[in-house]
Amino acid sequence: MKINVLLIGSASLLALSATGARAADPVMAIEPAPANYVEVCDAFGAGYFYIPGTETCLNIGGYVRFETQFGGIQTGSADDSDWSPYVKANLQITAKTETELGTLTSVMTPEFYYYSNGSGDDFKFDQAYIDIGDAVQFRAGYIKGFWNEDLWGELDNIDNVSRYNAVRLGYFPSDGFQIALELDALTKDNSDDPKLGLSGRIAWAPSDSRYIKLDVAYDTDSENYAIRPWAGIGIGPGTFEIAGLYESGFISYAPDFTADNWNDSPIAGTYMKYAVAANYYFNVTENLILAPQTQYNVASNDKAFWEAGATADWQVVDNFHVRANLNYAFLDED
Repeated sequence: MKINVLLIGSASLLALSATGARAADPVMAIEPAPANYVEVCDAFGAGYFYIPGTETCLNIGGYVRFETQFGGIQTGSADDSDWSPYVKANLQITAKTETELGTLTSVMTPEFYYYSNGSGDDFKFDQAYIDIGDAVQFRAGYIKGFWNEDLWGELDNIDNVSRYNAVRLGYFPSDGFQIALELDALTKDNSDDPKLGLSGRIAWAPSDSRYIKLDVAYDTDSENYAIRPWAGIGIGPGTFEIAGLYESGFISYAPDFTADNWNDSPIAGTYMKYAVAANYYFNVTENLILAPQTQYNVASNDKAFWEAGATADWQVVDNFHVRANLNYAFLDED
């Protein structure tokens, strides 16, 4: 749900009274102060407005999400629970200014998580960074990396939560070509054993329904790496997506099965060695999107298993979506 903010500027009119002025005295007229209205900034797309008195354009957005997860393993909760409702509030503040070095951008996205009875409430940043440049961009800050992205919907398992303090240098011309390299701090500040990671992307992505991407990552401490090619192509009324994944060992950029909610499965404590995921998302009606999906996985203990499911997203009215995800993993000891 987007948060729309309306700012109303006000101005006062000042009048001067000449006390005790004689009839022959000249009357000095004071010009009224100009009204300091908020102006629309259309240089960076819809939703931006000028901060009064500056050349900086500001955009305020975000969403509120209520979600309930239930049933089986991999519910996304910290343990194998059958019921996990929560509320997530995301606020994104973006400021942009044109400079002689290109567009200067700062992004700050705080997130708040609320659980029943206040248990486990959390605050963190989705990302917070500064960025300068247009075709050639330099970014520094707390960055949501390439490996945080995945296929449309929420059922594929080819990514990981990869947000790090990082610096990134990339080339993003307007024709859809992309190439970027990012240096990530994998450990917290003041660590006795600092760990660094390298992640990068080369891609041709002129649109969300037509792209080819190759993501790579390397952990300089464990000396493991991961590779992820993926592609999307518009077919008929929707888009077909397919992705592959290979990990040489445990690496923070790619998925593993070490969380508590995998403890009762035959792949507990392993990492994803190979994976192939595919989906097809399309509009059933103007306001309803359906995405069936399947994925084949091989864990590092060489146990193979399938996953299959579907995501349905219904836009009830503008800015209000209801989404349902159903996923089943074919896991057994054999």
